[in-house]
Amino acid sequence: MDIPLSKTPELERSLPVSLKAYWATGAFGVAILMNGISALAMFYFVSVLKIPPAFAGFLIFLSKIYDAISDPLTGYMSDKTSGTQGRRRPWLFWGAIVSAFSFCAVFTIPFVGPFESMTSGPGLMASIYVLAALVLYTSGYSLFNVPYMAMPAEMTTGYHERSSIHGWRVMFASIGGFLSQSAAGAVLQIMGKDWNAHAAVGALGGALILAAMLTAWWGTRNAPYHARTQNNLSFFEQFMGFVRNKPFQQILAIKLVQLIGVSASSGGLMFFLVSVIDMPLTKLPFIGGPMTIAVLVCTPLLVRISKHVGKRGAYVVSSIITGLVGLSWMTAIPGEPITLLALRGFVNGIAFAGNVVFAMSMLTDAMELDYHYTGLRREGMYSALYSFVEKLAAALGPLILGLALSGAKFNPLTPPSEVTPAVREAVLLSIAYIPATMSLLAIFILWFYRLDEAALNKLRAKSF
Repeated sequence: MDIPLSKTPELERSLPVSLKAYWATGAFGVAILMNGISALAMFYFVSVLKIPPAFAGFLIFLSKIYDAISDPLTGYMSDKTSGTQGRRRPWLFWGAIVSAFSFCAVFTIPFVGPFESMTSGPGLMASIYVLAALVLYTSGYSLFNVPYMAMPAEMTTGYHERSSIHGWRVMFASIGGFLSQSAAGAVLQIMGKDWNAHAAVGALGGALILAAMLTAWWGTRNAPYHARTQNNLSFFEQFMGFVRNKPFQQILAIKLVQLIGVSASSGGLMFFLVSVIDMPLTKLPFIGGPMTIAVLVCTPLLVRISKHVGKRGAYVVSSIITGLVGLSWMTAIPGEPITLLALRGFVNGIAFAGNVVFAMSMLTDAMELDYHYTGLRREGMYSALYSFVEKLAAALGPLILGLALSGAKFNPLTPPSEVTPAVREAVLLSIAYIPATMSLLAIFILWFYRLDEAALNKLRAKSF
């Protein structure tokens, strides 16, 4: 038997609210880490450090190549970990420390341009430092998030309880996202958007990341977990387990296209507000605040709705809303009313909640499917593959934005009144056109997804 008796998750067990909440605090830290880098780093590299946009996007993309090693290795090692803390929690502790330090490092780069060249002199040193800080961030993210995202599959096998767990996660993540994007943007505006302002945000963000992630580590000490399984399958048989898991492949494809849209939009929003429609970053809370409220209010409702229409149906609706919100930025102009910003943020919050809750709940179902195929507990490896796709998408967004801005000859010193139509279209590409297109692709892939509650129960009956 591969599950400690004292830690055995029951099929439809309702987990204690306190356990869900403690686990979900980790998402607060992850959201600050990921969204802070996604939303602020590109603006910081280009507008403060004076790194050329295309090269800044390339450095972010280059750092993600390392993920091809770090994510699978972390997943594999966590699957093989033994001890009284379970397979995942030891990794959460060290991931918290590295993640917090890396966030500070990214926003305290000790080199400011403009640089004559990024391949020699001070420009080369800046490139090396930026890349090293980004690799450190990637390492911390892998160490914490890969084992962290594997834990729900061990905590319960309840089909809808999994949605509830991730519902708690998305609520905490929305608060972290608000602080790292909207609140941080307002702080930067007030402090002058210079190097010192970004360093202050980096230090505060690092402290919050450390506190949140360590809280998740400590609070899940009594969480159910599976012990490691003995691997009696050949590498080919293990590989074929991934190949046969069509629902998992579909989820990866859906999240890849969706997250490309999200990362492009997150990185482009500050450029759009500051350089296109001449709006101070102190207005960001009028977008992020309603978005956070929508997540907190609507997430429990979405979980209940999914019990009637299914996870796939609720996910499709969320994707449609995401695309429409993206396209709505095409109508934004200087002097945009606060009410429209707030409405856009609120509706986007509903879409965000649905996209995250149901994607992650479906991912947990796919992890269980692999166990029925192979008899192995490989939640860490599945989480690693998902995490790699997540960070790959987070790198493609800034790369696309950087290339588009460079192609449009964007100059951060140009006042909004003199911004060319080409620059406006380049930014709209990242915050409107790409998110809408990616939402359509996600809906198309969802059409073929078939792993529902009945299918899982049928597999369980065969296994037991």
